[in-house]
Parts: sequence; structure tokens; C-alpha cells
Amino acid sequence: MTNHANDASDVSLLRWEFSRTHQQVMCAIRAASANSWEVVTIPLWDVGRAAIESFSTVREALRRHAAIATDLRDAGWTLRAYTG
Repeated sequence: MTNHANDASDVSLLRWEFSRTHQQVMCAIRAASANSWEVVTIPLWDVGRAAIESFSTVREALRRHAAIATDLRDAGWTLRAYTG
């Protein structure tokens, strides 16, 4: 997993936004290349802490996105918006 800042406006295959109290987290899947997918997680109050994970198949990326979403919900986060 690589941590670095990311532009949240990148085109995504799937993008979910979660909120808890006054904070929001965005989690998205985007194509990095023809054979590579990224799961991007960005705490919107501190975009410098963005996490980008790379996967060789969209299926792996979807599984990781689902795991992150489950972890966020279990921690009290609520899905507020999504595209896909």
C-alpha cells in the first residue's frame, strides 16, 4: 500500500463517500492502466493521508473496496453518497 496525496476529482469506476460526525471519507476504485486498478481511500479532512492500493484485477479491487466499506460501517460511518 502506498500513501500519498491524490486529487479526489479523478474519474472513478466506483466512488462512495462516508460520514461520521463532521468528517467524511471517500473510497473509490479507478483504473490505473489497462491491467491495473487502484482503491483510493481519502480522509477528506486530511487529503495528505490518502491511501492508494494497487490490484491486477477489478475483482480484487472490488473485494478490497467492500472490505473497507464494511470496516467503516462497523466503526460507525454512514454511507452518504455514491456513484458507480
